[in-house]
Amino acid sequence: MILVLDKNIMSKRGIMSTRQTLQRRIQISRGNLILMAVFTIVNILAYWFEFRFMLPFSAFLPFTIFDFGYYFSMELNDPALFTIGIALASFIILVYFLGYFLSNKKPGWLTFMLIMYVFDTVVMIYLFTMIFVFNGSMILDILFHVWVLYYLINGVIAVNRLKALPEEFEELEVVEA
Repeated sequence: MILVLDKNIMSKRGIMSTRQTLQRRIQISRGNLILMAVFTIVNILAYWFEFRFMLPFSAFLPFTIFDFGYYFSMELNDPALFTIGIALASFIILVYFLGYFLSNKKPGWLTFMLIMYVFDTVVMIYLFTMIFVFNGSMILDILFHVWVLYYLINGVIAVNRLKALPEEFEELEVVEA
């Protein structure tokens, strides 16, 4: 008896089928999504409570909106701007959490999360290169954005490949010799 492992990979626990491999990639992508959303909240809270640290593995846009809302509310003496900043930042983070939970049953939500994070990355790079004074710490933010993008793209690809698999896909073939 010869075991043919067409399109299968080895894991620490043994052989993973194509379907299992794709599902695992989707789960890893979702894990990175929720971690990024949680770290974004941690960054906003750390900023608010003046803890003087930032975690790079987070979304840029919600923090920046929160920060701008705070800054302009102080500069213009208008607390409504801070409230608007909190509301917009909260909405974006809420959408990330919603995307995480909904992508469990409908993995297509990862595509929307990828689009949101690409927009977040484009805004970050624009502000870093055109508006802010660029410094070395920004490179770490860019690298972590690339990391999250990689896993979101990998998850979206896995979703599309999983959809393309036939329902009765023969995952392991045993060939008699």
